[in-house]
Amino acid sequence: LSSSSACPRLRMMRTRLPTLLRTSVRALHTAPAPMAKAIPPEAFQQKMTHGLVPGEPTFNEGVGHYFDEAAALTSWPKGLLASLKEVDSLLSFKFSIEDPSDENIIHTIKAYRAQHSHHRLPCKGGIRFSTLVNEDEVRALAALMTWKCAIVDVPFGGGKGGVVVDPKAVGVDMLEKITRSYTAELIKRNFIGPGIDVPAPDMGTGGREMAWIVDTFRNFKPDEVAGQGCTTGKPIEIGGIAGRTEATGLGVFFGMREAFKNKGWCKKMGLTEGIRGKSVIIQGFGNVGSWSAHFFHEAGVKVTGIIEYDGGIYNKNGLDIPSLLKYYGEQKTITKFPGGDTLSAAKCMELMEEQCDILIPAALEQQITKNNAGKIKAKIIGEAANGPTTPGADKILNERGIIVLPDMYLNAGGVVVSYFEWLKNLSNVRFGRMTRRFDTNRGEAILEALSLSGVKVPDELRSRITRGASEKDLAFSGLEDTMISSLDQIVNTKAEVDKKYNSNITLRVAAYITAINKVAKVITGSGTVMFG
Repeated sequence: LSSSSACPRLRMMRTRLPTLLRTSVRALHTAPAPMAKAIPPEAFQQKMTHGLVPGEPTFNEGVGHYFDEAAALTSWPKGLLASLKEVDSLLSFKFSIEDPSDENIIHTIKAYRAQHSHHRLPCKGGIRFSTLVNEDEVRALAALMTWKCAIVDVPFGGGKGGVVVDPKAVGVDMLEKITRSYTAELIKRNFIGPGIDVPAPDMGTGGREMAWIVDTFRNFKPDEVAGQGCTTGKPIEIGGIAGRTEATGLGVFFGMREAFKNKGWCKKMGLTEGIRGKSVIIQGFGNVGSWSAHFFHEAGVKVTGIIEYDGGIYNKNGLDIPSLLKYYGEQKTITKFPGGDTLSAAKCMELMEEQCDILIPAALEQQITKNNAGKIKAKIIGEAANGPTTPGADKILNERGIIVLPDMYLNAGGVVVSYFEWLKNLSNVRFGRMTRRFDTNRGEAILEALSLSGVKVPDELRSRITRGASEKDLAFSGLEDTMISSLDQIVNTKAEVDKKYNSNITLRVAAYITAINKVAKVITGSGTVMFG
């Protein structure tokens, strides 16, 4: 096409694509702003000691330990189990970015993307921006995503990515360059796409970064009709889904609520049935921790303590969560919140050992170790973070009779609603668009029929009957159903295995067995593995 006949979109692509496709630093990035402050080298230095708890396995070794424990209780061939344990593909690479203060200063940035299992495609998993990112962590998180997706019946393989950068130490413009460069590297290696590998937000990233990824991807592949589906967790205007931001925290609440409906567990904990009136301490007040606190508070649970990296707060009578959320939004910290006692950064981890019914670790991995597991007073632990409990701690907690709802189940709300977002992007239709008005009209017809029959319907009930489901309603409904049915599957697996082996396996082992069986059935059923 000539420039005069080409559509505006193609003219824009002709201008932008040559720039994006070049690999040189000068072509990828704009000229540095004058008098800009140099970025400290520490912003890109990998902290290799992260996650190494003395006497405990690394994060990835811990995931492997749990897998082996569960695999031994299945009947699948050893060769298949060995294959399931390992990561299928691991991309480790570097790219360079000019410092905004001086084009002669070049920062070399380390990055990863792991695809644990290709039994189902696309692979799915978040992208972390942190100096704590390392290969061991990426391998472990990718594996957890495979098992997590299997548990909640989401048809994805597990993936995970990370960039070694401190996002707080670089400016927004620099973050955009890093994000787009990382995306370009993934595209060149065919490691991203709605049918290949679909990233999502994680620690240090959010909807903004996902929007940059989508824009970069669509500039490389403008003919990809479902191109918005190359990531999830996007802003709604870029193809995101209503309710994705709250999803993981809401899933944590749904899972814990269901746990308190189990009569046997409540008897074991010495607590009454039902979650209302229980007390909870939450480690982490980021997206997952803050939304978990919000939903617990709404349900009548007393949130007595919050632990953050810079300190903690405690109020045995319960914190005012709406006020705390407002305070945190304004001050960017929970410390010195007037509604509770402030603990210093050095002392706040002691709240993990404070009296409470529920403990929710919603921060980083390896927070509950053999060093503090014996001091925890909570009756039940809900792993909102990935890998917060080490194998040594898990053994101690089990011996003490403390119930642990494992991460691969409890924090799956994000990937469940991400799955809904991906489906939305494939169809390019908002959920509820074709049914909401129909449902409203049908409700009004029902009310009219009741009125003609002389039945008076209260106003509150009238509203519930006539209101059609919004996209968020449908997403939350699907999430609630998933969390209920998935926990039932785990409980049933535990009962079956305990009966077969006269054992008392943990919910974590039961979850792994459930996931392993599902993935193994897909692989053997599709004929991708031959035995004999």
